[in-house]
Amino acid sequence: MRILYAALGLFFFGLGALGAVLPVLPTTPFLLLASFFFLRSSKRLNDWFMETKLYKRYLANFVENREMTLRTKLLCCSPGVVIMSILAIVLPFTWAKILLVALVIFEIWYFTARIKTIPIDVARAQGEARLNQQEAALD
Repeated sequence: MRILYAALGLFFFGLGALGAVLPVLPTTPFLLLASFFFLRSSKRLNDWFMETKLYKRYLANFVENREMTLRTKLLCCSPGVVIMSILAIVLPFTWAKILLVALVIFEIWYFTARIKTIPIDVARAQGEARLNQQEAALD
């Protein structure tokens, strides 16, 4: 099972790396998934991932301070809200519709109330400071 987790972690890390370069592809959701799978695969892979520039630039704010930019929140939250809303419309079962609407409301509440929104320039500055700190430690 650890091999599967490692493979999925590498796959989502690759998608996250592409997202850092391509403006159409989101970065943070894929890196969150990579972090999830690396954590379950091996300590060595997880430690490696936490030392990468992508982690320090895009995920460290969330992991350390529960902070995200508005854009990151929207990119993480939107797919779930859209899919669950469509399912709530299409499913014939009332109990399923109620459950999906409750999940959508919970997701929106969680992203707005439990995760602090920071400006993109602050997030970039914090990411750059982490990278500079890492470089200074290597010297």
